[in-house]
Amino acid sequence: MSRIAITAALIAASVFAGAATAQSSNAIDPTATSFTGWVKVTGGEFELYSEQRSLALPFSRPCVSGALPRDLQRSSADISGQKVTFTGKAVAWADRDSPTSLGYEGSRITNECRGDYVIAADSVRVLRGG
Repeated sequence: MSRIAITAALIAASVFAGAATAQSSNAIDPTATSFTGWVKVTGGEFELYSEQRSLALPFSRPCVSGALPRDLQRSSADISGQKVTFTGKAVAWADRDSPTSLGYEGSRITNECRGDYVIAADSVRVLRGG
């Protein structure tokens, strides 16, 4: 095996090991009813981050996936990049209704953040000066 191939294999292994560690650190309080952070809206769901700088990093973790009811989710793309508070509830990913997603009020959560819980949000409020 060439030196380049070995280096590439080691880099790939460390990336996957790092992803597993980050995945376990994106826990949220399953009894919470509000969730605050920096939001990235992607497709039919949002990703919530604790730090603003995470928004600019591709495949950034840790984060928590979630969605608003479908019509509200569709109209929420303009909140991307803002500090927000979602109200709603945490839902265990293990309780999803299909192998790859969870249905919530007409939205589908695919859990891009790969957490144990996702947020089923009822409302969102943008925090000014955050």
